[in-house]
Amino acid sequence: MLLASQAFGAPQQTIKFGILAPFTGGSAPNGDATRNGALLAIEEINAKGGILGHKLELVSEDSQGAATPAVTAAQKLIYQHKVDAIIGDTQSTAVLAAEPLVAKEGVLQFALGSAEKITQVGNPWIFRVREHDKLSAICLVNYIVDQLGLKKVAMLHSTDQFGVGGADNIAEELAKRGLKFVAREAFNTGDKDFTGQMLKIKASGAEALIGWAFDIELALMCRQARQFLPDVRLFASATAGQESFLKIAGESAEDLVAVVTFTANNSDPSVQDLVSKYKARFGATPQNYFVALAYDSVYLYKLAAEKAGSVEKTAVRDALRKIRGYKGSIGLTYNVTPDGQTLHELFVIQIKNNKPVIIGKEVDKSVKL
Repeated sequence: MLLASQAFGAPQQTIKFGILAPFTGGSAPNGDATRNGALLAIEEINAKGGILGHKLELVSEDSQGAATPAVTAAQKLIYQHKVDAIIGDTQSTAVLAAEPLVAKEGVLQFALGSAEKITQVGNPWIFRVREHDKLSAICLVNYIVDQLGLKKVAMLHSTDQFGVGGADNIAEELAKRGLKFVAREAFNTGDKDFTGQMLKIKASGAEALIGWAFDIELALMCRQARQFLPDVRLFASATAGQESFLKIAGESAEDLVAVVTFTANNSDPSVQDLVSKYKARFGATPQNYFVALAYDSVYLYKLAAEKAGSVEKTAVRDALRKIRGYKGSIGLTYNVTPDGQTLHELFVIQIKNNKPVIIGKEVDKSVKL
C-alpha cells in the first residue's frame, strides 16, 4: 500500500499513523489505551471521508516501555511501515531513546511521555500531547500553597526518574514562594513498608504530604499515611486519578487531591461525547487517560492538515505550531507553543467514594500564548 509520504508521489495516498507503546509488561494497559483511542478517532474520520480526501490507517509496535526495544519498534514504524506520524510512547524513557531517529527521519511524533527533556532536545518534529512534569508541579503547588494556604509540605517519592523529577519540580515551585520541604523522603520501586519515612514526616510537623510514584507504591503509601499521619492532607501525582491506583488504595484515597488531564467523570460535553463513543465501540468506560490523549493526537493532526491544506509533513508540522484554543476530548484546551508543548492547564481532582471528582482547574500563568 502506498503511504502518505510525498516522496512517493501517490495521487491519493493513505495517511499512516504508528503507535509506539508498551503492549507487553506492566505498562501494557497504557499501550492498549493508546491504540484504542487512536483507532476510535481514525474510524470516525474515515467514516466522514478522511483528511483532505485521504484515508487513515493504523499500525502498532511494542516498545515494552523501555529504551532498546523502543528504538527497534520505532525503526519498524519508520522503515518497514513507513508511517507519517507516530503517537507515543507513553514512557518518557522510550520517547527519548527513539528521539534521535525521529529527528533524523523527520517524522511527526505526538509524544505521550511527561519528562521535561522531551521538548528540550531541539527536535522540531516532536509535540507533547500530555502534561509535562513541571506543569504538574506548578498546578499542584498553586493549589496547595496559593489556594489552601498550606506551607509545611512534605514529599515522599520513588527513586526512579519519575519520582525524583517530580520532587525536584515541586521543590523548585516551593522555592519560588520562599518555602522548602519540611521533610523529603524516598523509596525504591517495589518497597512495601514506609514506616521509617512516615515517622520522619510525622516528626517534621507537615500539614501536607505529596506522594509521587506509580500506582502500586502510591496506593501503599496512601494506606500507611492514613495510619501514621491521620491529620495530614494528602496530595499526589496524576497516578491518583487512575483506576489501577484506586483499586489498591481503596478507602485510604478518600479526599486525596491530585492534578490530571482527564477523568471520565468530567461532565464536560466533549468528555462525555468521547466516553459514550468509547463505550459503544469497546464496551467499557475509558478510565485510562491515554485513550483521550491518543484520540486528541489524531484530531490535532487533522486540524493542522486542514489548516495547511496539505498532508505534506513539513506543512502539517508548521500548522501544528500555530494551533491555539483547540478544545479536545479531555475537556482542556490545547495551545501549542514553539517548544512543542500543547497543554498549560490541569484539572484539580479530589477522590470521593473511590472516584475522581473535579474541584477546580489550575493554569501555568507564565506561558505567553
